[in-house]
Amino acid sequence: MLEIRSYTEADRERWDDYVLRSPVAHFGQLTAWRDATERAYGCRAHYWLAVEGGRARGVLPLFERPGRTLFSAPGGLIADDASVAASLLAPAQERVRNQHLDYLELRDQRTAWPELVTNSEHCTMVLELARDPETQWQGFDAKLRNQIRKGEKAGFEVRWGRDQVADFHRVMLESMRDLGTPIRGAGYYRLVLERLGEAADLLVIRRTGEPAGAMLTVGLGETWSDPWASSLRRFFADCPNQVLYWHALQAAIARGMKRFDMGRSQWESGTFRFKQQWGARPVPLHYQYVLGRAQAVPTLEAQKERYALAVKLWQRLPLWAAAALGEPLKRRFPEVL
Repeated sequence: MLEIRSYTEADRERWDDYVLRSPVAHFGQLTAWRDATERAYGCRAHYWLAVEGGRARGVLPLFERPGRTLFSAPGGLIADDASVAASLLAPAQERVRNQHLDYLELRDQRTAWPELVTNSEHCTMVLELARDPETQWQGFDAKLRNQIRKGEKAGFEVRWGRDQVADFHRVMLESMRDLGTPIRGAGYYRLVLERLGEAADLLVIRRTGEPAGAMLTVGLGETWSDPWASSLRRFFADCPNQVLYWHALQAAIARGMKRFDMGRSQWESGTFRFKQQWGARPVPLHYQYVLGRAQAVPTLEAQKERYALAVKLWQRLPLWAAAALGEPLKRRFPEVL
């Protein structure tokens, strides 16, 4: 008989084993992400596990934004089939009704479960990796190879290492400021690296001692992903992003990875096209909802309209102000990776 129960520490190994065996899992569904999110944001976790005959058959990692929403860890709900998924959702649906929440949001799912309101504005871009760097290189078109060569001639210094959080954060702070988006302080990324352990690493490229691009990578099974990666606009003429990704791909191949998940993009956006030029294919991501008080699901376009003025103001901030204001502001939005 299928049993749906709340997660306890005794379930940690069973839960993580199930996630690691799933072909549609995200590292955010590991219990390490639960630990990091609870500590960094102070939001309460509601993790549900489906077990039958001593074997896990599904997991639902949820967090609560008090009085507002339930939202999943990245990757949302994974289950053996739709029946198990529906059983896992039942206690969460009851909580939405009883506590009069706005909605329950399942984020970044590879599976669209039936009978749920679905938003498919996003995809993730997945690149199949060759067995060796030379074969991967030959698969690129002439334009991309020339951009990589230009970047390598520009004198960027490439370094891996989990001790580079300050430089990584410096790149992300300026890059996200330019886009009009606040970010957490460096301590948050140290916590993520600590909780994810050896699965996570940092890549930073510098020129004349100044960080110009940075990437945080995470390995899960045979897939590498880069949840945070960026290069500074003032270096764009010398193709730092191409250098950054080419070295990341070579490292992934050296570690025996089969694919590189280049991360979430809006369909046909600039980041979509950048990742597509590497040969990455789009994989649909489904945001699914159980509506409570809310009458409609949130959309990216609605958020852009709502925060348009705030974005413009943020882009004008000096970096010291973006750093000081970003930490307390971003801490209010635990549902955003």
